[in-house]
Amino acid sequence: MKPNILFLVIDSLRADRVFGKEKNQNTPNIDALIEKGAYFSNAITTCQYTGQVIQSIFTSKLPLIDRTAKKSHLKINSKISPLSLLKNSGYKTITTTQEDVFLQGFDQKFDDNDIFDSEENLYNGLSERILKKLNSINEPWFYYIHFEDLHLPCNVPENLHHLKLHERYEQNFSKIDSLIGEILKIVNLDETLVIITSDHGDYISPIDGGRNELENTKVKIKNSFKKIIPKKTLEKIHLKKQSIIREIHASRNNMPHLRRNIGSTRMTLSNNLFDDIVHVPLIFVGNKINSLSPITTQICNIDIFPTILELVNIPFTELNIHGRSLVPLLKGKEFDSIPQYITSLAAIPELFLNIDVNIYDDHSLTPLVGIRTQNFKYFRNYLESKKNVHLYDLQNDPLEDDNICNKRPDLVKEMESYLQNFNDLGYFSTDKNDNDEEIDNEEIDNEEIDNEEIKRAKESLKKLGYI
Repeated sequence: MKPNILFLVIDSLRADRVFGKEKNQNTPNIDALIEKGAYFSNAITTCQYTGQVIQSIFTSKLPLIDRTAKKSHLKINSKISPLSLLKNSGYKTITTTQEDVFLQGFDQKFDDNDIFDSEENLYNGLSERILKKLNSINEPWFYYIHFEDLHLPCNVPENLHHLKLHERYEQNFSKIDSLIGEILKIVNLDETLVIITSDHGDYISPIDGGRNELENTKVKIKNSFKKIIPKKTLEKIHLKKQSIIREIHASRNNMPHLRRNIGSTRMTLSNNLFDDIVHVPLIFVGNKINSLSPITTQICNIDIFPTILELVNIPFTELNIHGRSLVPLLKGKEFDSIPQYITSLAAIPELFLNIDVNIYDDHSLTPLVGIRTQNFKYFRNYLESKKNVHLYDLQNDPLEDDNICNKRPDLVKEMESYLQNFNDLGYFSTDKNDNDEEIDNEEIDNEEIDNEEIKRAKESLKKLGYI
């Protein structure tokens, strides 16, 4: 009998809130699942944007724009995808997902699309809705649930509006953990494969307020000067105030890693790709999963679906994917760690097609690309390799305080060679053509890959360890 599959994505969940010496959260149900199954303590996401990450996870592909595709994104519009293989193998596919995530992430529909709006959360009926769904579906099923409760501004009931952002974050994570406990009363772990992960982390300062504090600040000012000060100026005043407070706090407490987040929000293309964002939790537990010590090998969330398919005995050799099955690690076998590509970029075809890169001259709009290995993190400006260069020794500097790019030019060169391998795939190029002519969108969309390009792409993937 096929096991049921429960796939839980907790939006914006940082890895350090789930496992490790920095964990101070009371999450007994998730802790118990880690004890019973396998926790990947070095799991990396591909991007900081939910829609693109979900596309990447469900296609098991890196979030790179395919210049030969008719659509410059990774939406699941192929007749052959991990999701379609589950359907073809008899699984009923169900999702409970917030509307914006669903519209960004999927072209291919689930059998049961239970979509909720941005006002719905675990405090006003969503928990009961999920539990009712679990009690009503027929086996075998694949159920994908996407929790938005940790996503800024971490909405809470009115009686908890006094909480600061990090307190609301912890409160909502405990609420999710409690729901997971209720879910485990319904599903049989012996007959259900459970996967818990996140699309990305977030910057959560222990001293920040959140939306309510921002709104209160604006209200106080508006009462006196609402006809004089524009809304954007009010927001800048608030952010400047928060920046000064963070700077003082970081200096007093000798925590330079806090300074990097001054004025940061995840939703900017130029944001830094620190592990606050790209390091995510990943748990496999339940059917066929033995209790293991934490797995420290670096892996990526594009590896999730190949692992699921192998665990439920569904062949996937026909898929054109970048991810690798993690079953060898679950069986205690050798498994090479390979460089992982990371980006702050959302799917912007105009950038990849180089129609008008001048619109990205504003640094605040310039995306980043990078490489993370088992021991080092490298990222820099997407368009110019010498701008905003960061290199960190993750083993000796896990908080990424000391940028060693000027001390280790040899490593910078090595990381650039990895990025060049992605260049060679034909996805990741910003160079104009030889005649510096404007690129024709339609011509690229309909361009076919010749045998030489296929050979070059395979060689590049081999160098990177994906094949």
